[in-house]
Amino acid sequence: MTPLFGILQLDRGEPLGFGNALGLVQAWLQDAGGFAFAGLVLYFLYVYFGRRAGAVLAAGLAAGPVVGAVVAGAVGPDPNRASESNRLRMPVTTWMVAMFGLALVSYTPVLALVGLEWWTERPREFLFGMPVDPPPLPPPSPGSPVKVEPPVWHWELRPALLTLGGLFAVLGIGHPFARDLLKVKGRRVWALAKLGFKEALRSRLYWVFLIVLLPFLFRNVWSAGSRPVDEFRNLVGVTTLVETVLVLAVAAILAAFSLPTDIKNQTIHTVVTKPVERFEVILGRFLGYTALMTLALAGMTAASLVFINAANIDEKALQETATARMPVRGALGFQSRRAEFEGTNVGREFEYRKYISGHPDSPQRGVWRFADVPPPAGRDFVPVEFTFDIYKLTKGEENKGAAVTLRFVTHNCPQQVPRPDQKGEWPWADPAREREYRAEVDAYRARGVNPEAATPADKAGWEAAGALAEKYGFYEVRGKEVLDYTVMGVDVPAGLFKNARQGDPPAAERDGKKAPGPRVLVYVKCESPGQMLGMAEPDLYFLEGAQPFGLNLVKWAVGLWCKLCIVVGVAVACSTYLSGVLSLLMTLLVYVLGNVTDHLNDLALNRSVGGGPFESLSRLVRTETPTAPAAETGGAKVLQAFDRTWAWVVRRIQNVVPDVESFTWTNFVSEGFNVSGEYLAVNLLVTAGYLIPWFVLAYYLFKAREVAS
Repeated sequence: MTPLFGILQLDRGEPLGFGNALGLVQAWLQDAGGFAFAGLVLYFLYVYFGRRAGAVLAAGLAAGPVVGAVVAGAVGPDPNRASESNRLRMPVTTWMVAMFGLALVSYTPVLALVGLEWWTERPREFLFGMPVDPPPLPPPSPGSPVKVEPPVWHWELRPALLTLGGLFAVLGIGHPFARDLLKVKGRRVWALAKLGFKEALRSRLYWVFLIVLLPFLFRNVWSAGSRPVDEFRNLVGVTTLVETVLVLAVAAILAAFSLPTDIKNQTIHTVVTKPVERFEVILGRFLGYTALMTLALAGMTAASLVFINAANIDEKALQETATARMPVRGALGFQSRRAEFEGTNVGREFEYRKYISGHPDSPQRGVWRFADVPPPAGRDFVPVEFTFDIYKLTKGEENKGAAVTLRFVTHNCPQQVPRPDQKGEWPWADPAREREYRAEVDAYRARGVNPEAATPADKAGWEAAGALAEKYGFYEVRGKEVLDYTVMGVDVPAGLFKNARQGDPPAAERDGKKAPGPRVLVYVKCESPGQMLGMAEPDLYFLEGAQPFGLNLVKWAVGLWCKLCIVVGVAVACSTYLSGVLSLLMTLLVYVLGNVTDHLNDLALNRSVGGGPFESLSRLVRTETPTAPAAETGGAKVLQAFDRTWAWVVRRIQNVVPDVESFTWTNFVSEGFNVSGEYLAVNLLVTAGYLIPWFVLAYYLFKAREVAS
């Protein structure tokens, strides 16, 4: 099998799938509901003081012309019209008040619980016989890669109350929006969308899309220093970067300046004075600009695909990355004689991989557990690919990698850790079964067939290896030489996976809950003394198949389209109340912060190396290193208190910022890995969930604004 060199590093964890949908819904209700509750409070205050201003104006006019003139100059000339306008633009329904009350009832116990914890200085674990919070996760060490746990539904007291309160708040703030949404007519929205589309065309900004040709015209300039095997990867990376910048920059400029320009030129009067709902104007602008930019994105993607396929690329580079591999991934763990063994930290700054010691007698293993396996039907073997990092304790042999043994077993062939009096070889849990397997291997060898060293090219030996793997659920590759940071592979007989599908594996316990056990386990051992083998969870996988590269590039464009919708939606929402420049700056701020969510997580958890912003500034002034122990002085404690307060503020507003990185599939495409349709479906769900609160905010801002009589 030809080695591949594409390395996909999933240091942020596996992308979200359908299994996280309920967790995403709960997180959305908690976050959007919290902002909706704050919005209800501000809305009620705005309505109250707005109507009271009308009443004050009426009283001033009744008091006399002098007082009336003063009050009218501050509030307005017509109290009846002002009061009627406020009632039309800012309705307060019984439903909104009722939902606000229910949300307040739901949030009150949470606030009381927070106050109780603050007063007693210790968190509550149970209340009314119900757990308050999910089990706490172990705190990550400072400087370790950020890996946010995927969202799951929680039934504990605090998340349940926050979810319930958020639901009531969303129902309350969304009532006028939903009621007016029923008045929206498709014909009017279509007409406004066409109007926005034509206005964008008249701006002639679409000519800048020709810049996408520059990476291909000057490829020899920017790729001069790259290796031949990196040509295709670099070409895809540069092309996708140029497309992303062009699409999002043009979309932000068009959407941010459209409504403010119309309001400034008073051309908006020709629209809002007609029987048109305010939200139809917002929705029409969003759809019009999104449609135009979607056509531009489709055209640039098609042109890029044509030029990429026509480019003169090194043959090995095409073989490595011009594909879309479909991996089946498992969960990684570490085992040794010591039950608490979790892999060795070799002291590297980026703690993405853990290491096992190399020696023929080493009992340390990296163990991948696969609950799902590729279907074995219609094939003689299933490829497995892996990427390992070699950390050398000694120089070793020049130009030679580490020797690795890979043992593939099913749930029907359990292994056990060697006893202290045994060497590092892991025995079978059933010694009689192991002796029977060895006897059959010896019988094959007596006939001149070696199933343990066979390859698919050796028909007789591979048939024997497949028969043994199907019967015993065991296959082993010894002494495989692996190179540093290089994806290599071996072939596993399809019979092993037939054995894995026989019966059900025993249930495994995960986070205190029963879960289906693994059907296939892969034990990795390093045989080379003086070497350590580093591995992370995505570093080993079974290869189910591959899809065309062109389809994968289209899937990448779907992720970019989600970011396009977010940029247009935020820009249009901000432009309903802010000027064009401020709307553009606000959109850029949201998008830029969305690219540094890892840093925001560090700030929110107050776990940055060197402390928070205040402590880091103090260290910078005093020229102290970030890793130096924190001082115990009173001033240092005050700075740390400021950092904790800042972390609390960041946690409150953290989810206003979209995780832009979750929509970026450039690494998948450039490294030759398939972008799953499941990931894209979750992207679309998250995009819709993120835009809905912005649309509701735009609805209230635009409706509260007097743009025409």
